[in-house]
Amino acid sequence: MKKFIYLISCLLLVGVCSCGEDALTPSEPMGFGEFPQGNASYDREIVEFYDKYGVQVLYRFGEVDFRWNITEYIPYYAVEAETSSIGEGWNFLKENCLSIWSDDFLRKYMPYRILLASEIYSLKDTYEYDDEGNKIYQKIPKKAMYGLNHLTFGAVNSRLSSLSVEEKKELIGEVAFAIAGYAASKGKIEVPEKFQTYHDDYINNAGGDYEGEWGYNGGGCLEYRDGGMDYYYDFGLFVKYLVMMNKEEFENRFLTEEFDCGTQYDSVLGNSVKGYPIRNKYEAVIEYFQNTLGIDLHEIGARTSQLH
Repeated sequence: MKKFIYLISCLLLVGVCSCGEDALTPSEPMGFGEFPQGNASYDREIVEFYDKYGVQVLYRFGEVDFRWNITEYIPYYAVEAETSSIGEGWNFLKENCLSIWSDDFLRKYMPYRILLASEIYSLKDTYEYDDEGNKIYQKIPKKAMYGLNHLTFGAVNSRLSSLSVEEKKELIGEVAFAIAGYAASKGKIEVPEKFQTYHDDYINNAGGDYEGEWGYNGGGCLEYRDGGMDYYYDFGLFVKYLVMMNKEEFENRFLTEEFDCGTQYDSVLGNSVKGYPIRNKYEAVIEYFQNTLGIDLHEIGARTSQLH
């Protein structure tokens, strides 16, 4: 079995002198380990995947591998994959979540590593305390997440085999979200200017207030995200739902007058007018994938919607 030494993290980069000041940009801390991580049949498949796409798949990893993001930790946590579920989890990811993309897409836009986890979650402060005075936090689950140079799949556990069809579709969408969000954050995929404009205009203006859990769609977003929404994350969410729904399902859920309700103040008319930010961002995403990447997201969504 081949073994590769992989770089989990790199060096402190020293910037060039600019205007008489040296800029220091810290990068990932350094760690090493073996790849592949075992000799099971799925390890052989994982090596084949690496040889084909240049992406390592790891099911043993540490907190720093998952959470480190240049100068800080991302606000999520991940638990290593359940050993008895690695084969099934890897097969589901490969056959259902990655196979919807072309080989060329996977080679160009995937991160360096995929981490297989049994769960991913963030912690929300409940502002309550237990009997010993410790803060009580609520776990907010997430099925897939991207980090600095990795994608983490958080469903490699014994519950995977009993998931409903709708839950499996959600997993497919979450992995698509992670790939798109990662690629956009790295500049591998260019978020369309039209998308960015509508994101900025509606998420920050009074008529499309994002504040509070019930204002996200007024701000032109498909989901609420505690802590705010940058346009990489926003873009990824559109990809998520477009690949897990057919066109009719997407339109019926997100493009109705009631849901796509973002407004802006019109100084000429002297009142607020609807600007349909969700529809405009949706059209920008569809056009970009079709015209620039040669990918029909509606076709992928139609296939996913037929999953049994």
